[in-house]
Amino acid sequence: MKVAVWVGAASPVRTVRWLDGALAAAGKLGRATAIAAGDATWLDLAADRARRAGLDSVGVPTDLQLDYLGWAQVAAAASRELGAQVILVDEASRPERFPEVAAIAELRDYAQVTHVVALAADGALIHASRIAGKQLQTVRVRGEAVIGVRIAGAPVDEYPTPVPSQSMRRLDLAGIGLDPMVLSHRALPPRGVHQPKKSVERIAEHLSVHLVK
Repeated sequence: MKVAVWVGAASPVRTVRWLDGALAAAGKLGRATAIAAGDATWLDLAADRARRAGLDSVGVPTDLQLDYLGWAQVAAAASRELGAQVILVDEASRPERFPEVAAIAELRDYAQVTHVVALAADGALIHASRIAGKQLQTVRVRGEAVIGVRIAGAPVDEYPTPVPSQSMRRLDLAGIGLDPMVLSHRALPPRGVHQPKKSVERIAEHLSVHLVK
């Protein structure tokens, strides 16, 4: 079983434990490869944490700032390049990671499971325990799947600044079948940019406050 773990396009907004937990979970399922995309600093961090977990790593260098559908295309293309049959997604490190699970699953035509807090391999099966409301469910996953995990690693007070990775395999967007110009259509709008309202819109907004309901 070939396993990939998508760790996203930016470093965790919370503790690095979620990144470590996802990498460790992937390693328990078989020969696993971490996939990251983004700038050099983040790729070096992802490669360093993957190396510490005993995983290979692949990076897609890009300065594009994409929405979750754009990054899902990158993750799907990279995992296809690796021939991954099971793709784990670290859905706890950043809020955008959760919707990426469904998007990657749709692009790969794989089954999907989210909110997984524990994984165990059993031959060709994967036992996945997931949170569903107030209940803990255990499902059996067979075959190709995208699994969103929320598994924390060991406590980490601090970690050394990673040095540029020599072991991470680099993939360019064109090399995995993606056109950067087309992909840029999924770019996020610049922060703080607001379209000025037209005069009619401003008047209507003002009047709406004074209308009697």
